[in-house]
Amino acid sequence: MHMLLTAEPIDANKAFQWNLVSEVVPHESLMERAELIARQILRNDQVAVRSAKETILDMIGRNLDNQLRVEAINGYSVATRKEVLSRLQDFFEKSDKGRHGKNSTEL
Repeated sequence: MHMLLTAEPIDANKAFQWNLVSEVVPHESLMERAELIARQILRNDQVAVRSAKETILDMIGRNLDNQLRVEAINGYSVATRKEVLSRLQDFFEKSDKGRHGKNSTEL
């Protein structure tokens, strides 16, 4: 609201304080950090990544009851798929080798 109403720019530290960014890194470390985060995302099952992203984006503007309902619907809709059940079992048994699965990516 502050940014929209004042039209004043804010610096990276203020953006971090306001939860507009997840972290602030020195400019010279930016690409290295971005590539590490990309590798962390890529090592995870991409069906799960897409499902999580879709669920998160679908939550914006909803009250808590609606958020929980949508999360449950999204979770149950993929949880019945055979490959998802297998991945969940691996996760719960801690046999998923650090979440690498089929997308092993060196960190």
